[in-house]
Amino acid sequence: MDMKKGGLSKRYLLILLYLSVFLGPFGGNTVLALIPSLERFFNVDITFIAASITLYMIPFAFFQLFSGALSDIYGRKRIILFGFLTFSLASLLCAASNNIGLFLSARVLQGLGSAFIAPVIMAIIGDLFPYKERGRVMGGYSLSTTAGIALGPLVGGFFALIDWRLVFLMLFAFSGVLGSVYLFSFDAPTSEGELKDVVRKISGVLKNQAVLLLCMIGLLLFFGTIATMTFLADTLKVSVSEDKIGILLSTFGWLGIPTALAAGYLTDFIGRKKTLLGGLVIMLTAFLIFMQVDSYLSFFVPMAIMGIGSATVFTSLNTMVVECVPESRGAAASIYNSFRFLGYALSPVATLPVYFVYGLHGIFLLCLGFAVMNILISTRIRG
Repeated sequence: MDMKKGGLSKRYLLILLYLSVFLGPFGGNTVLALIPSLERFFNVDITFIAASITLYMIPFAFFQLFSGALSDIYGRKRIILFGFLTFSLASLLCAASNNIGLFLSARVLQGLGSAFIAPVIMAIIGDLFPYKERGRVMGGYSLSTTAGIALGPLVGGFFALIDWRLVFLMLFAFSGVLGSVYLFSFDAPTSEGELKDVVRKISGVLKNQAVLLLCMIGLLLFFGTIATMTFLADTLKVSVSEDKIGILLSTFGWLGIPTALAAGYLTDFIGRKKTLLGGLVIMLTAFLIFMQVDSYLSFFVPMAIMGIGSATVFTSLNTMVVECVPESRGAAASIYNSFRFLGYALSPVATLPVYFVYGLHGIFLLCLGFAVMNILISTRIRG
């Protein structure tokens, strides 16, 4: 693929790719700070709003099983355009919702659209950049993801003071603009194939042990971090305002932004596995500290450490997964993203019983166990 085709230089293509990566976590995480506003507007409890996160993430996770493989067969541009169009229209429907049923349906459609964006971006990076640069470029990918995670709650919290619908109108416009740029300025090869070719690529990748180990680490990491952020927000709603909750949750992302760049260089310099292990140890440290603190201000420290660890882990994971099966890069990125966002999708609902019975401390203890499991899994990955 020629990086200058369609009028896009390497620099501007990277900007476009990174903004596209930013959109998914930004759109998903805005709801975290909107939880109190949505509960009041729709007159529902945390169960329904937690479900809005899950209903966004389930189609996001499930359809990523196929989107990258489809881009391997039919071309990256066709698939990503479908993603942006769907996400944009769904965001408009979220803003127009006047009952919880319509809002939840729109979140499902929003997740579907996002599923056709993220893995295709990973595959494009794998297509265009050589091994010696890939870690640094994936550092920028992780930076963009982390920035979306950081700005989502922050922007959502402040817009909630005016009207929560503004968040979804902004997402409608943002995704529409990005889709237009891809339509007119991004040129990539297209081809024709059959659905059996998509199935063949997916089944081939699923037989790769390295990909499956990376998928499991990504799943458990997101499962723990999203459970922490969701129920920390719900616990604090009785004592602090939405904007303050947004500031706290955004700490996760703000510290992860510079970390992602550093992790990209470390991934190229000291190796993929060493960077991964370092990030997992940092995550373990964060949850050990979470177990010891219980006030709004004290939560900033482990939240920041968790952001640093997460950015480090995902930079190395993202780099490794596009290198495992080069001939099916899109399918590998799809399956990996599907697994890790399945953890994101299931986390709020699956951990509700723990939260109801054992409270926030129970959530932290559960996440501590996940951190230990990830370290054990990572030792089985070849360096």
